[in-house]
Amino acid sequence: MARHILVVGGTGMLSELVKALAGDGGRLSLLSRRASQDDGADGFDCDYYDEAAFAGALEAAVARSGPVDLAVAWFHTLKIAAPRLLAERVQGRLFQVLGSAAADPSHPGRLETAARVADGLPQCAVRQVVLGFKMEAGGSRWLTNSEISQGVLEAVRADQALTVVGQTEPWSARP
Repeated sequence: MARHILVVGGTGMLSELVKALAGDGGRLSLLSRRASQDDGADGFDCDYYDEAAFAGALEAAVARSGPVDLAVAWFHTLKIAAPRLLAERVQGRLFQVLGSAAADPSHPGRLETAARVADGLPQCAVRQVVLGFKMEAGGSRWLTNSEISQGVLEAVRADQALTVVGQTEPWSARP
């Protein structure tokens, strides 16, 4: 069976990533509040804060396209059931897209805490992508959606344990 790629939250800042992955071949599933509006993927509408709805959409995606070989997930919080539910269904790599707070030097354990979503799941290899910022003349700014999508795509293709898109240092320079 063809490779199954699943993206959570791919209708906003990761929409260009979804388009790029759609061109890579295989089956592409998208889980988000407006997933069915995407033309390049099998869309499953759900809100990941609703555990039953997320679990149902995840099961429907797996039933349609088979085991998840590659997942890219942007969750605003990991303090919900959805990240673990996803990790349990991944039979390959899970890329966690994390906000800059994951690199906050005053909370050095955040990356390790985030990776625990796959504790006890040897079939799920966690990779992390931390979104930083860009320094420009006179200051700093947050990354654009295009920069985020491109950076996450490069992280997926490079398959490194940790990738920082933009920069997170100096921490005091964040916008």
